[in-house]
Amino acid sequence: MQLAVSLSAIVLYLICAAQIWRRFRARMAGDATGCGRNFAILWIAALILHGIALYTNIVTPHGLSLGITHAFSLVGWIVALMVLIALHSRPVEGLGLILLPFAALTIAAELVFPGQSILPHSGGIVLAIHVFISLLASSLFVIAALQAALLWYQDHRLRTHRPGGWLRALPPLQHTESILFQTIALGFILLTVGLITGMVFINQFFTMASPQRTLLFIASWVIFALLLLGRWRFGWRGRTAIRWTLTGFAILLIAYLSAEVLSVLA
Repeated sequence: MQLAVSLSAIVLYLICAAQIWRRFRARMAGDATGCGRNFAILWIAALILHGIALYTNIVTPHGLSLGITHAFSLVGWIVALMVLIALHSRPVEGLGLILLPFAALTIAAELVFPGQSILPHSGGIVLAIHVFISLLASSLFVIAALQAALLWYQDHRLRTHRPGGWLRALPPLQHTESILFQTIALGFILLTVGLITGMVFINQFFTMASPQRTLLFIASWVIFALLLLGRWRFGWRGRTAIRWTLTGFAILLIAYLSAEVLSVLA
């Protein structure tokens, strides 16, 4: 039953991504036809099935199972939900072309490599809130990293005087850049809250996660803080914003992956 639910969610995510791809091809041909209501229904159905699979895998009698694949699957679910919500007010459909297959991939990884890390019930509500906020911040930075990649593509095409192709199916560069900084600002706020709540469990901070991992989180926080400061004070944009965003995200990703690597080496 659990396998059928997970595989169904994967198929629905990929069907939605395929519909986005068809819409992009139609836009490049000059047809602005939308995906239709069935597209949203399929996306919601995929989220529901993914959520059921997550609940089954994560919630255990001993606590929350938050191994690396379960955590990434939860991030994939949050990202897919955020993009669906944002579609009602912002032209972020292009993000789904990559984020939906990413969500499907996280489900597949969860099936093949189930996690073993247990967050006990004794940790309390504040610890649970800390974990949720941290995963929410990570989800926003996943979206920001993809937006930075799209921004690089748009900037590169314009600089090389090739405005056709995919560029016609994407929102204007200034709009993409504006959404990027809004996403980073919200993610930075949540990352800050996550670090502060983590300090409440400072003893667990250095047993559950190594000091090196904590320093990586702080380094990522500093990079995003400087990026937002540079945007506000000096008007940073374009390639500067792209480099800082991808660097901060890379360090954040290494921080999450390092826990699993260190546990294996130990």
